[in-house]
Amino acid sequence: MTVPALFGRVPTLLASQISLRNATDTNIALLKLNNQLSSGLRIDRPSEDPIAAAVVGVLDNRLEGDTQRIRNMGHGGSVLNSLDTALSEMLDTVLEAQSIASSQVGVGSDAGTRVAQAEVIDQMITQISGVMNRDFAGIHYFGGGRVTSPPISSFHGGYRYTGAGEGLRTDLGPELEFPITLGAEQAAGALSARVRGDRNLNPSLTDQTFVRDLRGPMVGRELGTLTISIDSGTPVFVDVDLSDAETIGDVRRRIEAAIRDTDPSALGGAFPNGVTIAPTGDRLEFATINAGTTISFVDGPIGETASALGLEGTNFTSVVTTASGGNGDLDPVVTARTTLGALNPLAGAVDFGDITIVNGGRTGTVTTGAGMTVAELAEEISRLNLGVRLEIDGDGDRLAIKNEVAGMRMAVYESGANFAAETLGLRTSTASTRVDTLNDGRGVEISDGQTDPTTGLPDAARNLDFRVTLSDGSNFTVDLVPADMDTLSTVVGKINAEAAAQGLGAVFTASIDPNTGGIAFADTAGGGGQISVSSLNGYAAEDLGLLDAKSATASLAGSDRSTVRVDGLLTSLIELRDSLLGNDVRGITRASENLEGDIDRLTSARALVGTRSARVEQVQSRTDERMLLDRAIKSDLQDLDFVEASTRFSLLQTQLQAAYQVTASSQSLSLLNFLG
Repeated sequence: MTVPALFGRVPTLLASQISLRNATDTNIALLKLNNQLSSGLRIDRPSEDPIAAAVVGVLDNRLEGDTQRIRNMGHGGSVLNSLDTALSEMLDTVLEAQSIASSQVGVGSDAGTRVAQAEVIDQMITQISGVMNRDFAGIHYFGGGRVTSPPISSFHGGYRYTGAGEGLRTDLGPELEFPITLGAEQAAGALSARVRGDRNLNPSLTDQTFVRDLRGPMVGRELGTLTISIDSGTPVFVDVDLSDAETIGDVRRRIEAAIRDTDPSALGGAFPNGVTIAPTGDRLEFATINAGTTISFVDGPIGETASALGLEGTNFTSVVTTASGGNGDLDPVVTARTTLGALNPLAGAVDFGDITIVNGGRTGTVTTGAGMTVAELAEEISRLNLGVRLEIDGDGDRLAIKNEVAGMRMAVYESGANFAAETLGLRTSTASTRVDTLNDGRGVEISDGQTDPTTGLPDAARNLDFRVTLSDGSNFTVDLVPADMDTLSTVVGKINAEAAAQGLGAVFTASIDPNTGGIAFADTAGGGGQISVSSLNGYAAEDLGLLDAKSATASLAGSDRSTVRVDGLLTSLIELRDSLLGNDVRGITRASENLEGDIDRLTSARALVGTRSARVEQVQSRTDERMLLDRAIKSDLQDLDFVEASTRFSLLQTQLQAAYQVTASSQSLSLLNFLG
């Protein structure tokens, strides 16, 4: 602090105060610099440099987030590396299995060597299931998004997958939007397969049907208010608020109450029977409108309510009681709450009774009834503990049964004389089952278009597929042609036609057994032998399940070739093992072909994991570089320059010492010094 120029002479007190103030400022500067030297920071409080402090705050937040992401990327990279190692081991195992399969077809192998190799394949199955249950730091990386428990479990000779989702996601930053684990199906193929219902179940409206479960005119619209016009000579209008109506019962009762309150003479009968559900089960009906009254609806000021309910555009009278055409069809979806009695399959009514479900040789039966809900049926099926689950198909019109166990074959049959499974669309083998879906989609291999190798001319004998021998020794041959390979119904029809053409139609009948799913033969020839089938050319008899049929004196029950299996790696290996044990060369060949797809899938999965791992490493490296730059900028703004600070500290010390010396010297002066 300097002495102002306006003072002619300076009192001692003022000089003392000025000197003290200067010393204090220097001491404060020294104290602040001392704190900076001890902490190493240039900015101790935001107020010291608000702009720099704000930038430092932003950098701190970004560094904190990047630090956590670096940890996440390190962990995620380790999981991906473990996953890559597991996939590599699985791929090597499957390649070895395919090599074994190839070696067991043709010359040089027999039943004994195949049984020995089946034991090797069985060990491979155990090995692969173990690999798929591995974890890294408690994360089961084949479990999809469910990583806390092993995803594969043994289930009565098959393997059940309990994982879920495409994978576990963690915060790796905006550049890495992918999971660090895999769903097992991405590596091992499908781990479930389902029978999609072949019937539109067309559920009826009930008072309990939720408005949110309606389709038809409701799609894209929501309920609000509607305006009702009631004309019994003089039109009157009333608005009805349906914005909080939850069920069809709520809707129809509110509309009826509004009509009766506004014009008590408009509807006959008693509440709540004036507005009902039409007998067709798909729309509302105004069945008790009195003669001479017309009721119409338009959308109110909120929502598109009249249009959404299919009521707009129709003048309802005692004659016209429902909306005409498709506009009135509210088309509800099948839900867990839908009762089986509310289903109206387009192909006919539901025939309630027992349904038999078979999976891997284990059998269970459920009993259906009109009062049972879809959820209750699903629970009953789950309680059978067959590894089977009932679902509602994505279109909301059908049911589906899912096989959750790899290595098992599932089928759904009738139990007794009812047709519950077929009418619910769940039976796996019906007259309409397409031939090209049999045998896991391979269809039926017939002998057709064969020629004599010597003459080159068509040879009818070489085109015969199989022979059927009846109990009395009489027989007929069957020649299937491509035109017969449409549905099981056309195949059965051709077999019956061949029997009739060869004079045995009166004592022989072929049909589809609803209780076993196979083709059944009935023989009334009255002989003492057993009805049998022998293959002549091609594989039609085998592919139709006639060679491993159960034969009796007057009947033959073919095996079901429309069973549902899980198409995946574990299934391929199990089928290879079983074919080796059964000395089934054709089965070994098919299993080897299936393993080709499994190898391609594993290769793709490994490439995917490798790409993800490489991306994690790249982003981790870039993040490290960005963090280094952020720390350098933060240091420039926040950290103290010790060289500059030390120099400044020395200057302040000198300044303080000089101030003290000047003050002391000036304080020792007096009037005598001036006079002298």
